Amino acid sequence: MKKFFSKNQLFLSFILIIALIHLLSVTFDLAKKENNYTTKLMLSINYGSGAFANYVKDGVRYYWDHYIDLVDTSVENSRLKAKLQEMEAQELMLTEIRLENERLRSLLNYRSSFKGEVVGARIIGSSPSLVGPGFLIIDKGSSSGINEGAPVLNNVRAIGTVHSVNEKTSLVMLMTNPSSVADALVQRSRARGIVAGAGNHYVMKYIEQEKDIIVGDKIISSGKDNVFPKNIVIGTVIRIEPDKGLQKAIIKPVIDVSRVEEVLIHLN
Repeated sequence: MKKFFSKNQLFLSFILIIALIHLLSVTFDLAKKENNYTTKLMLSINYGSGAFANYVKDGVRYYWDHYIDLVDTSVENSRLKAKLQEMEAQELMLTEIRLENERLRSLLNYRSSFKGEVVGARIIGSSPSLVGPGFLIIDKGSSSGINEGAPVLNNVRAIGTVHSVNEKTSLVMLMTNPSSVADALVQRSRARGIVAGAGNHYVMKYIEQEKDIIVGDKIISSGKDNVFPKNIVIGTVIRIEPDKGLQKAIIKPVIDVSRVEEVLIHLN
């Protein structure tokens, strides 16, 4: 065997060199393939991380843009809401002015048809605790020519009479006050009686039994007691009752005084 290796040393060396070259080639190919796989893996990782980063970036940009839009929308909504409230307030003011003008026009129409002297006033309070219920305070007094006992009206509807007077204000006793009385007529039949206050309604007393009065009749002032001018509307009969050989009528006031804001005072 030893002799064989000695004789063929050159040949075996050549074979060994060839084998080493082949082995190096295979090793290089394997290394190259492995390097390609690693490179591909790293590229894939880089691509994936880059794509994820772009996705996050786009998502952040999307939500930021929408957040800004929402903020802008919220600001715009607040501005529009404030503008709407301003317009509603203006509309309310215009409605109040229109209604007041209508009321004042109605009062002026009555005033122009009345021959006596009349002054207008606003109601500024009601039922002071010192005098009890059934009173109003108006913003005109003796400086406007108002005297105690002067009739207070709303157009041709009875409100009450002036109870006391200061320089700038007056206290009005309503017709619903139990101390208030007025001579009155049934408009339809001309039956006569005395109307007195009874809290939230009136009672027309001393109506003779044979006099014609029915539910639904209108009651007006007679003008014979120096309290109210003639033909001022007082109310409507809602019930009739016997009263010691006579009859009396329960009267619903023609006007809800709690809704009245302006009145007329007859000075003479």
